[in-house]
Amino acid sequence: MEEPSNKEVHKKNQFKFSKFKYKFVLTLIIFTVTMFKIKSIESWASIGNSHEEEKENLKPITLEIKENIRAKMTFLINGYTISIDGKDIGTLKTKKEAEDVLIEVKKPFLDSKEEDSNIEEVNFLQDVKIVKKLSPFFAIKDSKEILSLIQKGTKEVETHVVEPGENYWTIADKYNISVDDLIKANTEKDPENIHPGDEINLIVFKPLMTVKTTEKTEYENEIEYDLKVEYDETMYKNEKKVKTKGIPGKSRVVEKVIKHNGVEVDRQIVKEEIISKPIDKLIVKGTKQRPLTVATGSFTTPTRGSISSRFGQRWGRMHKGIDIAAKVGTPIKAADGGTVTYSGNRGSYGKLVEINHGNGYVTRYGHCSKIHVNNGEKVHRGQIVALVGNTGRTTGPHLHFEVIKNGVHQNPSNYLSR
Repeated sequence: MEEPSNKEVHKKNQFKFSKFKYKFVLTLIIFTVTMFKIKSIESWASIGNSHEEEKENLKPITLEIKENIRAKMTFLINGYTISIDGKDIGTLKTKKEAEDVLIEVKKPFLDSKEEDSNIEEVNFLQDVKIVKKLSPFFAIKDSKEILSLIQKGTKEVETHVVEPGENYWTIADKYNISVDDLIKANTEKDPENIHPGDEINLIVFKPLMTVKTTEKTEYENEIEYDLKVEYDETMYKNEKKVKTKGIPGKSRVVEKVIKHNGVEVDRQIVKEEIISKPIDKLIVKGTKQRPLTVATGSFTTPTRGSISSRFGQRWGRMHKGIDIAAKVGTPIKAADGGTVTYSGNRGSYGKLVEINHGNGYVTRYGHCSKIHVNNGEKVHRGQIVALVGNTGRTTGPHLHFEVIKNGVHQNPSNYLSR
């Protein structure tokens, strides 16, 4: 068969191009005329407030016309498709538009919220590509539409308008969703501070892309000191003292922090430099058996009975102790171990016993009928030192009990049975 000449091939190609050009120009003319009509309808519908209902009715009509026109324009043009793990997400007119969308996806995660932290790397966890391919004209999307789809993972957003008396818990129950999901869907709102009229998103957005950020953060870390104990046989068992005060150490820590869409998923220490070592705290404890006559540091009630008069003002005078009413002859016991510093009669106290417990504490036992200890004698906690009586200035048999700390009378009720 005789092959066509170059002239015939060129003529045939020129005819095909002219045919395509004719179709393209005709489609553009139809599109332009239709868009002009749509604009005219929209302009007419926007005149005056009296046409609001007509305007609302025309909105879906004009949108439907636009989509129908786009669907009819089936000729192919070069576009730039964003794909995630091999799945096409959307196509844009230019490569720059596609690149700008990916930049916008990363943008919210480019600034670290931590102090002394620098973002070293930002990339996508998925395999994200921009592919140049022939696509139908109607498949070309707006960059905002594709960005919203990538960030939210859905094209539809359902909302709820808050009514008086509603809160996150009642709204979540109404739509059968969890409160946690409701909070995640409205990160810009305070769950405890919503008002009637506020719009609440009811969808938990799940982004199609995961932005992985690698941050390097530096901070000073406090190193805890250890507690060590030494034992001293010259000290009593319940005695202890601090020999060396503990001082925390310091270190400079460098960490690598991995985040997915701003949420921390991993943290690793890559370097730690010791600035100062900690100094251990050293406590010395006694091992020596404590004699019964040594004060324990707490007081027990000295006799059995009921309190008939309390500490404080009484009859225009200060009552410096408490009175415990009891029968004559009821045993009076030392409130704690110590040394008897007075034993005998003393004015209005009648027969009195005074015991020095050390550490500034002294106790007194007045109006006794009989005393069982002498001056300078060592007594132990609970030892009988006297018997309840009615000596001195008194209106009946009782024990007058005083607690003195560093020369100042204290309220005994604050010390008994501690």
